[in-house]
Amino acid sequence: MLISKIKTTNSFIFKQIIGTIVSLLFVQSSFSQTVDSTRVLFVGNSITYFNDMPQLFRSIALNKGKNVSVSMYAPGGTGFMHHYVDQNVYNLFQQSWDVVVLQPGTGESTGASWSVDTTIKRGRILLDSIYSYSPCAKVFLYQIPYGVPDANSWGNYFSVQQIIRDSVTKLADSLKVPFIPAGQCARAYYSLYPNLFLHNSYNDIHPNANGSFFTAASFYAGIFQESVSGCAYYGPVQQDSATKFFSIVDTVVLNHLADWRINDYSVHAAFDYLINGNEVNFSDLSSNATTLSWNFGDGTFSSEQEPVHTYNSNGIFNVTQTVYLDGCVDSVTYQLTISDVGLNELEAGLWSLAPNPTSTNAVLNYNGDAAILSLEVLDINGKIIGSEIKPLSTTQFSISVPQTGIYFIRCTTEHSQIVKKLIVH
Repeated sequence: MLISKIKTTNSFIFKQIIGTIVSLLFVQSSFSQTVDSTRVLFVGNSITYFNDMPQLFRSIALNKGKNVSVSMYAPGGTGFMHHYVDQNVYNLFQQSWDVVVLQPGTGESTGASWSVDTTIKRGRILLDSIYSYSPCAKVFLYQIPYGVPDANSWGNYFSVQQIIRDSVTKLADSLKVPFIPAGQCARAYYSLYPNLFLHNSYNDIHPNANGSFFTAASFYAGIFQESVSGCAYYGPVQQDSATKFFSIVDTVVLNHLADWRINDYSVHAAFDYLINGNEVNFSDLSSNATTLSWNFGDGTFSSEQEPVHTYNSNGIFNVTQTVYLDGCVDSVTYQLTISDVGLNELEAGLWSLAPNPTSTNAVLNYNGDAAILSLEVLDINGKIIGSEIKPLSTTQFSISVPQTGIYFIRCTTEHSQIVKKLIVH
């Protein structure tokens, strides 16, 4: 991000927000807790703890602006058959969790070591314990990626991965919980690139660093239901590989939420909106809510399902939808930019931003007499990524941004405020 005055030398203030643990017997890792963090517990085996996949998930989440803490219990070679009689598991369940991830064992995932019906019975025991201490926890099953037998057995790999999907889907429907389709993401990758990039060798079910990072990305998309693309954390993989992983994850996970039973059973906040001048039409996209409420960010509220709200001033407003089900609460917040309130045509016409769209940089000009109080640059989410506060003694600014996308230039004078959209391609 760069904003520079063309006619002055005043400095510009920038604002930028900028593990491997392997054990064949037992791994438990935890990270510092904070008051507002989302607390996530992973219960699994070596497929979970290889390359400390939960920590990779946490790093992706932190980079995407999510405050997450992670704990893991993953003795090697275990599954539900071990966890449902393990007091260590129940001791962990006695803590308070926002999200719990349960990974069936490899044989359980295919129905080979134990029938799916038997694994379901054990899963219900685990769930009863989770919900007794964290009744609003969101529980996910982990659909594992399987290994590739050999260079000539890709067909067999895809067949086994389909068996795992069918088994985990039956588990999810019976236990009434969603699952993270990490196995489907790996299957999609290998369908496009059959190059063993996610495993170190044939006939090895354990992911390598690429595979664990890929899985961690699928957990981010599934748990938060947000695109992982744009994440600037690449962990142990190259940036171009990470970008490729993110694209596959977004397509597999987010475009097929119903296939993974995501939002089928727990309450989930979601909404869309259409801005028309200073009037905003809100569309409710939440799931399983019995009641809901809106905070429009300007000191007003509503309990209508799909309200229409009129703003009386310009600015960026944090709009929060909160939904409720049986004492459980979920919420989501979006930032809306309102720029058409109280601006007379004379004042608005005094600003120009060109070229727009641009592939390099643009120049913002102001030809009015009112004193400029502040200039801010915001990203598509409304986050301020550059700002300068009064006094501003110039009326021309050069603006450039670090990557393609949509940005907003917010200018405030003594008389009004205006927001200009800048498109960089």
